[in-house]
Order: sequence, then C-alpha cells, then structure tokens
Amino acid sequence: MTKTVLFWRHGQTDFNVAGRFQGQSDVPLNDTGRTQAELAARRLAELGPELIVSSDLSRAAATADSLAALVGLDPVRDERLRETAFGEWEGSTRAEVAETWPEELAEWASGADIAPPGGESRSQSGSRVAGAITDIIQSAEASTIAIVAHGAVLRGAAEILMEMNGTGRLGVLGNCGHGEFGFTGDNWILRSWCTHSR
Repeated sequence: MTKTVLFWRHGQTDFNVAGRFQGQSDVPLNDTGRTQAELAARRLAELGPELIVSSDLSRAAATADSLAALVGLDPVRDERLRETAFGEWEGSTRAEVAETWPEELAEWASGADIAPPGGESRSQSGSRVAGAITDIIQSAEASTIAIVAHGAVLRGAAEILMEMNGTGRLGVLGNCGHGEFGFTGDNWILRSWCTHSR
C-alpha cells in the first residue's frame, strides 16, 4: 500500500521574523504564525490525515493542533522531530554569531556539514529526523500521515529519504509550507514541495 506522507513546517515565530537561530529553544508561534497554521490546516484537512505526529516544541505542536482540531484527531508528540540543535548559536542572529564565530558561520553558510559549538551538524539532525519518520510510517496503519516539524530538519530528512544526501537541492519550507510524498514501502516519491504557504 502506498502511503501519503505530509511534511508540514510550523507557522511563524518572533525568532523567524528577527532572523534568529531557534534550534531546540521552545519559541511559540506569534499571531501571524497562528493565522498561518489555521489557514494551512484547512487545506491539509482536505487530504484526510489519519495520523498527525509533531515535534514536541510548542511552535510545531500548536501548528499540529490546528489540523488535529479540524479532523478530530489527537496529535502525537515526538521529540525526535525537533529542529537541529544550534548549540551556542541559538537565540542569536547571524550577525551576532559572526562576531564570535566568523569562520565557523561562513563555513556553515556555505553548506559545509559542520556542527555549531554544542549543536548538531546537518547530517546528524537530518538522519535523526529521517529515522524517526521512517519508524513512524512503518509502524502506522494510517494511509495518510502528517509530520509537523521544522524547516532545516524536514529538508534534511527529505533529502536523506530521497537519497539526495546533503545536496541542498530542496529549498527550505517556508512557515506553514508543506511537502507531499508517496511512500511505497521501498521508495519515497516526491509529489509536491511548496516552499511557501499559500
């Protein structure tokens, strides 16, 4: 049986607006983010998800709740779906990080697979989330599953599952943007990847 798997990024936060590294800091949705989640949830509800699994960070959990309320489901929280840990960079803007770690930031920004001090590399966080998604999908009886998480790890996991490891060929989903995959049990098929909420 082919399963439909939705990758859905959380709505906007104040850290998104300010360009701050959020990582695993628990930053809530702002008013715009809550509105984005409600509007996007209406579209995703039409796809009939039978299981909703989200990161336990509040911005993803609240986004998932907006969909769960429409389709009458109790969302599952899974801490393995958390955003990349950015360690000592969390809470700072790129300009602020550049004051202390200019070489590391430049290397990271160029796409190098390095970990910020005290944090995770792209491959580490992508592998963590890809593994979690694989576990969720293979153990679920549901045919349509929504995974609600974070921009960096959803892209990283998608590239790993599509065997595009670390290429950066997929764009990062915008706030409340989503992707749709078909999973056959052997292969992941990318049906759509909407980097911006519509």
